[in-house]
Amino acid sequence: MKSKAKDAGPDDLGAMRTFVKVVEAGSFSAVAREAHLSTSTVARKVSQIEESLGVVLLHRSTHKISLTEAGSLYLERATTLIADFDDTMRVVAELDAQPSGPLKLTAPVAFGRRYLAPLVAPFLAHYPTIQLDVRLTDNHNDLVAGGFDLDIHEGENYLDNLIVQKLSRNDSVLCAAPAYLERRGRPLHPDDLKAHNCLRYVHPEGDPRWHLVSGKDRHSLLPTGNLVSDHSELLLEASCAGLGIADFEIWLVRDYLATGRLEVVLPQYRLENTLTGRHIYLAYLANRRGSTKLRVLRDFIAEQLQHIGSFSDEELRKMRGDDF
Repeated sequence: MKSKAKDAGPDDLGAMRTFVKVVEAGSFSAVAREAHLSTSTVARKVSQIEESLGVVLLHRSTHKISLTEAGSLYLERATTLIADFDDTMRVVAELDAQPSGPLKLTAPVAFGRRYLAPLVAPFLAHYPTIQLDVRLTDNHNDLVAGGFDLDIHEGENYLDNLIVQKLSRNDSVLCAAPAYLERRGRPLHPDDLKAHNCLRYVHPEGDPRWHLVSGKDRHSLLPTGNLVSDHSELLLEASCAGLGIADFEIWLVRDYLATGRLEVVLPQYRLENTLTGRHIYLAYLANRRGSTKLRVLRDFIAEQLQHIGSFSDEELRKMRGDDF
C-alpha cells in the first residue's frame, strides 16, 4: 500500500512548529498575534501539513480546536523532532565556542550542600559565560518536566530512558559517636543491635529494615529506637550527640569519621540499601549527549567527586583492624 504522505519540503519544520504552537495555544488566532501574521496564514500552514499527509490533524469549530487520533501522534513525534533539531543546532554551534548559556542541575539536599556548594564558585570562575541553576531536593525530579540538564542521582531508580555516568560507588555504614559506644558497648554481631538505640531514616519508597552482609553471612533486622526522621542530616546531628546508632551513606559521614566524631559500627559488614543503591550517577537526557556546556559540567563534577561514596582499602583496614 502506497503512503499518502508526500516528500518533506524545505518549510516543513516551520509548519511543524506552527502546528505545535497552535495546539499549545488552543487557537490559530493566538499564534497569529504572537507571530504578527494573519490567522489565515497560520491556518494555511497547518492545512498544508494535512494535505501533505492526507489526514486531518485538527478538529476545528468556532470556539475551539481539538486533536484527531492522527493529530495526537503527529504532535508527539513533532515535539521530539523539533527538540532534536534544536539540540543538534545548539551542539554544532557550541563546537568551537566557549561553553555558555543556562544549565539546570538537580541533586539531593544534603549532597548538594556538602559537595556541590563548594564547587559552584570555581566552576563558574572557569566558565563565566555559563548561567548555573542548581535545585536541591530529596524528591525525584522529572528531567523533561523540570527542564533539567543534569541530575545527580543516588541508586538505580528512575534511570530508564536516561544516559548515565557513574560518579562513585555509594556504600553505606552504621555509625555512632564514640561516647555512645563507650557507654552502651560496641556491637560485635548484628544481633547485638537489638539491645541498642537505633536511629532510623524513613522514606516512602525505602525499606525500613537494615540488611547487613559479610560474605555469605546475611542479616536483616528492623531497627528500633526513640528517633525516626526523613532527614539524614537531623539523624547525623543526633548521632554525633551520642543518641544512638544510625545508617549513613559514606559521602555524608567521611569527614565525621576522619575527625573521630563518629565511629563505624560492625565494620566487617556491608549495608545493602535498595533506595540509595550501589552507585551515585550523573544522569541526563539522550538529546543532551552532545552539549559542550553539559560535558564540561559533568567532567568537572566527576573529577572533583570521584570515589566520595566509598572507602579505599587502606581506610577499610584502619576501620576493621589488622584482624579483618
